[in-house]
Parts: sequence; C-alpha cells; structure tokens
Amino acid sequence: MSSLEQSHERQFRYGAVNRDGRRVRDVVRARDESAALRGLMAAGFVVTDLAEVVPVAARGADRDLRPAERVLIMRQLALMLEAGVTLLEALETVTVGVAARRGQAQLLAVIAALKRGEALAASLRAHAPGFPYYVYAMAEVGEAAGRVAEVLRVAGEQMAYEDRLRRDFVNALTYPALLACAGVTAVAFIFVEIVPRFSAMIGANNSKMPALSKLVFAVGGFVNSHLILVGAGLVGLIGLVLAAAAAPGVRAWFYGAGHTLPVIGDLLRAREIATWARLISFSLANGVTLLDATALSRRGVPPGRFRTGLEAFETDLRAGIAVDASLGRHTRLTAMDLSLLRTGQKSGALAAMFGFLADSYDDRLKDRMKRFTVLAEPAAIGLISIVVGVIALSLVMALASIYDTVQ
Repeated sequence: MSSLEQSHERQFRYGAVNRDGRRVRDVVRARDESAALRGLMAAGFVVTDLAEVVPVAARGADRDLRPAERVLIMRQLALMLEAGVTLLEALETVTVGVAARRGQAQLLAVIAALKRGEALAASLRAHAPGFPYYVYAMAEVGEAAGRVAEVLRVAGEQMAYEDRLRRDFVNALTYPALLACAGVTAVAFIFVEIVPRFSAMIGANNSKMPALSKLVFAVGGFVNSHLILVGAGLVGLIGLVLAAAAAPGVRAWFYGAGHTLPVIGDLLRAREIATWARLISFSLANGVTLLDATALSRRGVPPGRFRTGLEAFETDLRAGIAVDASLGRHTRLTAMDLSLLRTGQKSGALAAMFGFLADSYDDRLKDRMKRFTVLAEPAAIGLISIVVGVIALSLVMALASIYDTVQ
C-alpha cells in the first residue's frame, strides 16, 4: 500500500468475538467503515460494535500536565475501570480530553507501551513522569493484587488531598509574599530616592561616618549609577531561579536541603512517613506479602535518608528481625509509633496499624503546615522591618556624625 493510500485511512475502534470465543477490543485502520468490517470478518471476528476514532487535533498549550489535571485523570480512569471499561479503552478516552500537548503525548506513549504488552506501572514510570512517587508503586500493588481500579481511585484521592494541601499552602503564603514584594519595593525606593539626597546633603566629607552608613551610601550610589544593570540582574536572577527549579536534579537538591531546615524538614518527613505507611497498609490489606509490600512502598518514597533507612529495613526483615526493632534502628519513628507496629505484628493487624500510622502523620502534616503558614506572615514583616530599620538607622547615624563634626 502506498503512503498516499495510508494517509487516507481512518481508525476504527471495534469490539468483537474471536474464533476462540473470547471478547476483544482494539483499533483497526481502514479506508471506511465497510472496509474495516470486511477486514475484521475476513480475519474470523464476529463484530459486535464498530466506531470511528476521531483524531485528536493538536490544541492547547505546549505544556505538561498540571497537578489538578493529573488528579482528574486518575479519578476518571478509576471510575471507568470500576464501570467495566478496559484499561486501554479508558486511557484512550481520557487522552482525548487532555488539552496539554506534552501531557497528551505522554499518555499516548503509555497507551503504545500497554499495546506492546508492558505493565501499567512500568509504562507510567517510563513514559509519564511527573506523577507523585507513590503512584507508580501503587500501580505495581494494583497489578500484583488484581485491583487496578481500586488502586487508581485511592491514588487519585491521595493526589487530591496533597493538591488541596498545596493550594492551601500557596494561598496562606500569598499575603506574606505580597508583604515581601512591598518591602523590596520600599527598600528600592529608599536606595533610589532617599539615600542620594542624604548623600548630596552630607557631601564628600564622610571620614567620621560610621561603617554601616558608608555601606548604605555606597550601595545607594552603585544602584543609582547602574540602575538598568541592577534591574536586568534582578530579572535574570529570577529567571535563573525559575529555570533551575524546573530541572529535576535541582529540585531533588532543594528537596534534600529542605530536610535540614527546622519547620520545612518536619513537613517533608511527615509527608514521607504518611505516604509510605499508607502504601504498605494498602499492600498488606490486598494480600501482598510483608517483604513485597515493603519493597513496593519503599519505591513510593523519594530518594533521601528515609528511603535509605527503608532499604536497611528490608534487609533486616529478610534476616528475621522484628518490624518495630528494625524501624527503630533505621528510621526516626517515635517510640509510640513503634509500639503501635509491635502491637499490630503480634495481633496480626499490621495493615490496620500502618493505616492508623498514616492517618496520624497526615494529621501532623496538617498541623505543621498551619504552624508554618502562621509563622510566615510575622517572619516576613519582621524581616522587612529589620532591613528598613537598619537603613533608617544608618541615615540617622550619618546625620549625627555630620552634626558632631560641626560641633
């Protein structure tokens, strides 16, 4: 067949019964509906339904999927699978409604991988990056337990919960960010308008001026002499930070650095433990063995100190060491957490105890996030006040030094 003839072919999705009596659903290419039907009948299929696949026009922005879009995709997939739609058909249906071109291309690559016989988790991990770590691990759990629909629903709920937390966090930081912008504007105004006037008033005789005043006047003089250069440098710095933040390696570095900060480190640790505990609870509840559940849940945790401890935890389990003893040695779980898991292991209710642990750390995550957002506003006000106060103090000290000279 020539390339010209191929370009006029259309795609048709069909449902049929093959020679072995099994129901199949797939896509066939043909010139028209009649040609598609004849080809399928010639291949021995009894066709039950046939519909043209409307090609997806390239539309929308050339961007990746947003967090809210990823949540919606997971929920739609779970809903269709629970309604009896096949995974392949559900993915094709969801992909048609995706507006982001890069996100749509990723989902099309996942569909192609599934048609080649690859597993869902491996296809998502290879072709659809950007989902939370635990989504890929949960997909493995679903495939191992034969409950993909339930897994995708739980993953969607967890993603929606985290997206809600993220939006609440951003909304809470909006006012401190506005305060910071106002403070930067005020400082810039002081350096551009106020400091030069004081400098002209004092003149060149600054030998008795304090070092702090000299520094402020020097900065003010440089800013006024190179105003365009300073503005371009600030814009370039902001652009560089945004570009660096988009790089996975840089994000991973910032994530690791965040663990060392007082409040942010507690937030990250609470999120990691909550996600890990929920994954292992879900795995155990669906019949996955403890060793396999620990391996799957560990893959749902981002790289870092906690994940390294979980790798050692797996090694201890193979050596026959108790769950609570190993976790107490290799992680930062509290004595209360370990006591809970010890009780669960003895009573055979380890899955329920891990679920309780996940809920507990989710509550801690909410509390610590509230604490962080409550502290952010006064911290921003305090920082701005200190900067403006130091500048004002330096100006007053400069005037005092001139007064002393006159005396």
